[in-house]
Amino acid sequence: MAAQLPGSCCSSRPLHAAGELLKRARSALPRMFAGRVSMTRFVAHQVIVFVALLLVAIQLVTLLALNWAVSENASESVRKEVEVGRRIFVRMMEDRTQQLTTAASVLASDFGLRQALMSSDQATIVSALNNHGARIGAAKMMLIGLDRRVVGETAAQSNGERPLFPFPHLIEDAERKGAASAIALIGHAPFQIVVVPVLAPVPVAWVMVAFSVDNKLAQDLGLLTGLDVSFATWARERGWNVAATTLPPAGTRALLGALGPPTGTAVPPITPDLLGADFLLSGSVLGRVDEGAVVAILQSSLRDAIARFDGLRVILLALAAFGLCATVAGSLLIARSISRPVSALAEFARRMERGEYDQGPPETRSDELGELAASFNRMRLAIAAREQQIKSMALQDALTGLPNRALFNERLQQALGLARRLTQPVSVLLIDLNRFKEVNDTLGHHVGDRLLCEVAERLRTVLVRASDTPARLGGDEFAVLLPASSEAMAEATARKILQAFEAPVFVEGRQLDVSGSIGIASFPEQGDDANVLMSRADAAMYVAKRKRMGCAVYDPRFDAEAGNHDRLSLTGELRQAVEEDQFVLYYQPRLDLASGAITGAEALVRWQHPVRGLVPPDQFIPFAEQTGCIREITQWVIGRAFEQCARWRASGLALQVSINLSARDLLDPELPQRFAELLARHGASPQWFLLEITESAIVDDPARAHDTVTRLHEMGFGLSIDDFGTGYSSLAQLKRLPVAELKIDKSFVLDMAHDPDDMTIVRSVIDLAHNMGLSVVAEGVETDEVHQLLHDMGCDYLQGYHICRPLPVAQLEPWLARDAAQHGTTAKET
Repeated sequence: MAAQLPGSCCSSRPLHAAGELLKRARSALPRMFAGRVSMTRFVAHQVIVFVALLLVAIQLVTLLALNWAVSENASESVRKEVEVGRRIFVRMMEDRTQQLTTAASVLASDFGLRQALMSSDQATIVSALNNHGARIGAAKMMLIGLDRRVVGETAAQSNGERPLFPFPHLIEDAERKGAASAIALIGHAPFQIVVVPVLAPVPVAWVMVAFSVDNKLAQDLGLLTGLDVSFATWARERGWNVAATTLPPAGTRALLGALGPPTGTAVPPITPDLLGADFLLSGSVLGRVDEGAVVAILQSSLRDAIARFDGLRVILLALAAFGLCATVAGSLLIARSISRPVSALAEFARRMERGEYDQGPPETRSDELGELAASFNRMRLAIAAREQQIKSMALQDALTGLPNRALFNERLQQALGLARRLTQPVSVLLIDLNRFKEVNDTLGHHVGDRLLCEVAERLRTVLVRASDTPARLGGDEFAVLLPASSEAMAEATARKILQAFEAPVFVEGRQLDVSGSIGIASFPEQGDDANVLMSRADAAMYVAKRKRMGCAVYDPRFDAEAGNHDRLSLTGELRQAVEEDQFVLYYQPRLDLASGAITGAEALVRWQHPVRGLVPPDQFIPFAEQTGCIREITQWVIGRAFEQCARWRASGLALQVSINLSARDLLDPELPQRFAELLARHGASPQWFLLEITESAIVDDPARAHDTVTRLHEMGFGLSIDDFGTGYSSLAQLKRLPVAELKIDKSFVLDMAHDPDDMTIVRSVIDLAHNMGLSVVAEGVETDEVHQLLHDMGCDYLQGYHICRPLPVAQLEPWLARDAAQHGTTAKET
């Protein structure tokens, strides 16, 4: 069969993998997106709860801060009110003292009082005191003699004794100032006392007027100050006692428990709990008597001050409740406005997962979700386009636009199923172009591509029925499916195709002649299975090509004649071997006769077939060269050989590795570049390798081969002519090539000890090579006698089973170690 385009048979197209990858991507996105969208309700609830809790926290902090500020403001306000009230109280008490002093002075200057005093009658004196005291509202009155003894007093029974006046310091103050006043205790009760002299015109006595400090006075002062007023007495032995207050009894008891001993002239501000609320207390010591004191206490309720802000608190609480409700409602609306389109996008993603691309996202918005929907829509269109492209790539040949092998096989199966039901024939034509390899190799692949496109177009022109299917199976191999066509109809169609090929093809000004070989197989005569039909059509095509018949209908004799089954099987398995890396490298050592050391090894590829076992190269290399797979095999061999040689060099083993290049390799202009890339990848040097080329490879296309060989030589690779003596090369051509070695074919070496002609040829080649400055390698050395003859002839290197058979690396390295120990020589890194 003719060679295929480079890479067309051995490099597997990743269409199925690409389709699977796109399918996974298409299905993964909806799963990822839907997994999140399924939680949109939960996320919406989370958003609402979070916003509500955040607002409650903010409002709670605000209310606490406001309450603290209100409390501080109220406390400060009460402190100021108490302080102002205390000042007013002090001023009012001073004014009251002045008024009482004036009233007492008027009373003391009364003529009737002086007459009563002059009468020395105590009853008259007491009566006068009662009358005058009632007139000014005094609670008690006393008349004190100059000896500071009480002459008479109201509300007291006379027993004839004259007690000392209990407040002598007031008389002393009155003597200095003309009058004196004080708050003092009389019978454990507080009184406001005023002492003035009785003048006639000099002091003849003293009058004391006492006014009660009672609840009425406290209430009057409370109305004036705006505070609660209490008058309390303190004695060391009795403690505190409230004499007058505006507080209720419970407040009075609480007040007594809150007070401590008075110090100085004022009561420091305190905030006891009175009547279940904080009160701010402040006051002044109005008078001291022996170990006691009379204290005026002013109180103001903090609760009342704070209560003035209750309206503000209610308003703030109402606003907070309204804000919370508004926030929850707004959050719910926002969450729904997000979750609904996200749910719609999730449903859209699920439709995409099912492969439904006809309908885009349901909503159009101008926000981020709208942009997301637009992105999804663009993704929908892109995925649909890529899927269509992948389907086309998976089922169509990219070069010619014809159905490919997969689609052809599918339609063949369908046609056979329909033919079985309707009892109709089906025919298959297998077409292979003649001399297509020459077009590809000499004119280039782009010309070959144009030729293939023209062949495809001519097939379309010949096949006028819509049910007929032309296809390109690969390389230069085409097929035609003819449903409802008998063997005779198929043969007639094949003749039309060959007739269409007769017209020349013009590409870039060149005229190309097109011809082909066609094999025909029909259902049910030649087979009832798609694989059988294709195999037998291929067998017929092979016979048509070999006998140059143009077309041939399958005959069972073709199988034995063409060896078709094994050939097809081996070719298909070769493609799989390249893809699955079933090859392995063996190395055959090369002996340096001058040093007696193993200085090199030839890399030989073997096919480790999973069923056939180890397949030698002569059974698969020809097929690889025909199908174009030889390039992939060469690429694999070079990479492995470079890698192994680098390892040997790193371990100190300096073996020069020989690598075989085919004729197709030398016609590849990119070969030197690939060699350079592999050298760089493995850290290898070109001087470590010897490239073996065949004479036929040079003869086929001397110009291109010479260019490739020259570029490889310039890179530093050593070059050797392999199988010398079996080709058709000329000495002139050999002289132009930059080779350093000739390798005598084993056909001359194997029996040279018994064949004089072979011995003469070997000796002549050795002399010729040495005269041209080339070294000589003899392969096929299998006996000690041949070994000695070659040594005597001056051959440089020997290779063959007498030295060592080809071995894998795992066996070669121990063999090299044993050989070095036995002969004392080995190739070492220098």
